[in-house]
Amino acid sequence: MALIKTMTVDEFYNIESATNLHNVVRGLNFQSTEFGKEILNFNHIPADADKLFSTVLGKDVTVDREKSGVFRFPELLIHFEGFDSLKEWLLVVAIDQSTFNIFEHKSGALTALDGYQHNYRNLFEWDLMVNHQLKPGQAVFFRPWLFHSFDSGIVQMFRLIEK
Repeated sequence: MALIKTMTVDEFYNIESATNLHNVVRGLNFQSTEFGKEILNFNHIPADADKLFSTVLGKDVTVDREKSGVFRFPELLIHFEGFDSLKEWLLVVAIDQSTFNIFEHKSGALTALDGYQHNYRNLFEWDLMVNHQLKPGQAVFFRPWLFHSFDSGIVQMFRLIEK
């Protein structure tokens, strides 16, 4: 059985929309969180998000409105995002240029489903498997249990759940 773990989307936002979002949020108050700095209690979600994301992903999904639309300055840190179900997806949109990396642990753990008690700060314990530079407006869908990082710039996070 084939399993899609990631999918990239060009021009999820056009460059003008990404620039406008950057200009709006860059001056807001970002607070330190587990994986970087975020604007707390500020979720910007398109009105037709369920339909839009379902069409792009090719799967019927709903947007977790409490955990979506969040803007983040990521900390350069290998991690996985918490998840409650194997039916979850993350969509991360680059508002600024950023690099999306996927790692595997040298123990053989390909994802957090294979084990997650690792030293996430010791880069020598990890193998870089994917290195994808995202331009402003590009997006990546991926499963939250993938060990990953984003290196810089503002990104917007969405949490999706397959129906």
